[in-house]
Amino acid sequence: MRIKMKGAAPAAALTRILAALEQELIDASDEEIMEAAKDLGMNPYMKGSAAFLGLKYAAKPRLSDFFDLAAFGNARIEIERIADAARREGKDPADK
Repeated sequence: MRIKMKGAAPAAALTRILAALEQELIDASDEEIMEAAKDLGMNPYMKGSAAFLGLKYAAKPRLSDFFDLAAFGNARIEIERIADAARREGKDPADK
């Protein structure tokens, strides 16, 4: 009997695809890149074109670029769980 295998996470699959295409994009000429943008319906000559999103101007830094917000959220949930348990026992969570 075969064991069921988990499929790859979509984010991991996308990362692998982008890594595989990275060298191809680096080696591509400007003309090839402009042609590909036009094929995708983008107008690279238009100011603010999505074809150059993040290339001409750096994207604004986000809080998630510097901090692991998921870990913060998990810690917050755990703190609230402990506080609720202390309240049920009749203790003040602020007292140590």
